[in-house]
Amino acid sequence: MRKTLSSIFIVSILTLFFWNCREEKVLSKIEFEKAVFYEIFPAILDSIYYDKRLSPPPPPPPEFFEKEEYKNNLDKAIKDYFATDKFKNDQKKWERKKDSLKRDISPIYLVVSDSVIGFEQEDSNKLSEHFKIQDSININPEQDYRIDLNKLKSNNEKIKFKYRSEFPKGREFWRTEYDYFIAANIGFSRIIFDQTKSFGVLNGGYTMGILNGSGFRIFIKKNERGKWIIDEIVGTWIS
Repeated sequence: MRKTLSSIFIVSILTLFFWNCREEKVLSKIEFEKAVFYEIFPAILDSIYYDKRLSPPPPPPPEFFEKEEYKNNLDKAIKDYFATDKFKNDQKKWERKKDSLKRDISPIYLVVSDSVIGFEQEDSNKLSEHFKIQDSININPEQDYRIDLNKLKSNNEKIKFKYRSEFPKGREFWRTEYDYFIAANIGFSRIIFDQTKSFGVLNGGYTMGILNGSGFRIFIKKNERGKWIIDEIVGTWIS
């Protein structure tokens, strides 16, 4: 009986040991991915960030022109408009607004999807094609994780972050008025790495309003100093 109990005890200890080793291995992979994400995030943000308030004023709507002129020669009508006093006044107003916004120290908020989730099989193929690698892909698809806003850094001191879950769902998010400026809603996919963990790819989305946004496939790599850098960003969708 004692021998049986001893055997059960030993087996239990070994099982627990191997289970903990397996958990540490999984944890090390996800922690590695998190570290890479937080390291590369400022560079990604520099590449995709855009303040729509700084956009120059668009040409006037069609109603501004004579119907026949608009119908027959829109390009000439717009070109003529650029020579008008109205356009010059609009440009002066925009320049003053742009300077004012650049001097403004008020925070600019980016609303971040709470978690980094999922990936597409196409990303795996694109990773191999882009870096011309053949080895297997290193990712655990079941290990989605919540973003820690305190670890998100920006080279723009005015940018602050909030979770998407703090805001109304759906289109009400954009239809609601806030006491602060929201530049965009952003979200990211999991990073797919090559087997050596020297190359990676992830997807990002940057939405500034209803039907106003873009998607990106972001290729990253480790440079000779061991620092993660962006190799290329490719547009994947636009609305």
